[in-house]
Amino acid sequence: MSNRNLFFYHKYSAYLQSMKTVLITGGSGMLGTYLTSILQQNNYRVHWLSRKKVKPSHHQLKVFQWDVEKQFIDISAFENVEYVIHLAGAGIADKHWTEEYKKIIIQSRVDAAKLLIKYIIENALPIKKFIGASAVGIYGMKIDEQEYTEESPYGNDFLADVCKQWEHSYSPLIHQNYSYAVLRIGLILSHTGGLYKRLVPIFKWGLGSALGSGKQYMPWIHIEDLCRMLVYLIEHSEIVGTFNATSGEYITNYNFSKKLAQSLNAPFLLPNIPEFILHIMFGDQYKMLTTGLKISNQKIKQKGFQFKFQKLEDALDDLKTKI
Repeated sequence: MSNRNLFFYHKYSAYLQSMKTVLITGGSGMLGTYLTSILQQNNYRVHWLSRKKVKPSHHQLKVFQWDVEKQFIDISAFENVEYVIHLAGAGIADKHWTEEYKKIIIQSRVDAAKLLIKYIIENALPIKKFIGASAVGIYGMKIDEQEYTEESPYGNDFLADVCKQWEHSYSPLIHQNYSYAVLRIGLILSHTGGLYKRLVPIFKWGLGSALGSGKQYMPWIHIEDLCRMLVYLIEHSEIVGTFNATSGEYITNYNFSKKLAQSLNAPFLLPNIPEFILHIMFGDQYKMLTTGLKISNQKIKQKGFQFKFQKLEDALDDLKTKI
């Protein structure tokens, strides 16, 4: 090997050694996929834990299997891993909330987290930080004018119970003195999936309208800001605890719907869809659509995180360019 080639070889080897590795559960989902791209752009290696065999789409991505029911994780998934981000969980809005699916919603989050943390602790893995997902649903499905912070009381409905169990599953990390953070995530706005992608064609056809009273708040966050927040927490090991992950803008469903129509140059003329219609269509899930709270993001901002999208108009303008 020539001296020149040897020089570049050592430079490249040093570069690879300097790259940090992040393990993500739920990596193939909407958020996990976007986060993977952001991490790779910031020179991180990414490992996924997946229930299914997935062909890596990038040379910096490695996919390993796990089976929560069988209590199995491919231990090689943790090789060189310094950070773990737990996003796995069955979709809250994917199916009707039958008693069976309610169990799946809880188990896919809680049992997965317990298994993951069990492996970390029992193998004394040198994880520098664990970041776990939760949701603003912990404050309850209701409407009021109170501002909710991380210290606000929890709700007493199904979603609140899911989030409480979800967050409690992370508690062994605290007892073992691992650095951790929990994000209570709001409505994620993304052009690749979720509510925004579902609503765009409906609103483009001029069929968009507010839901129920339209007075419920919609604590949203742009997917780019959410991923930037996750990277920020990785890069600031001193920031620990629980944080609301929302834009901090207090906007009602009516105004959200109106601004979405405006961003798509679509009419917004139809009356609100009554709650009883939504109840017929979605069962108990209709409450997710007809309730919503003012969720403060001041705690994460006080830790130095700067949002790129704090106004809905800016977020919608950005998303519109990508659809």
